[in-house]
Amino acid sequence: MDQLFIAEAVFKILRERRQGIADIMLYGNVKSMEHYRELMGNLESINHVEQELKGLLEKQERTDG
Repeated sequence: MDQLFIAEAVFKILRERRQGIADIMLYGNVKSMEHYRELMGNLESINHVEQELKGLLEKQERTDG
């Protein structure tokens, strides 16, 4: 399987999950402060994974180039 295809699929999953969390927060479906903290932690994790994946792709691009 192509590495770029996998990366694009992962980015799509991350975007969809981020949007799902944003929808929960924007439309008042946060049940408690604990739930809010959990959602914020999820967003931080998504951002971290996205940054790591971008870094790996850039490193791969420099190696291939």
